Amino acid sequence: MTPLAIDILLHFHVSPLPHPLSAYPAVAAEIESQLRDGLIEPDKGAYRTTDRGDAHIRHLCNVPFPTQMWVDKDGNKI
Repeated sequence: MTPLAIDILLHFHVSPLPHPLSAYPAVAAEIESQLRDGLIEPDKGAYRTTDRGDAHIRHLCNVPFPTQMWVDKDGNKI
């Protein structure tokens, strides 16, 4: 997912209001994409996340932070 797609999904997960940038073509296109993918659904003039969208957010929130690792020229951790 792009940062824009994540922003839109999170917005509709926490807010009952229309997305503040929904007039922009890229945002409108991403909203349509998330509707097609079953991540959001219409709700009282805006959208809300579906069970699938909720599950995807839980998955995104559980991605571990990256860690730094040093390796030698053969790819062995040192």
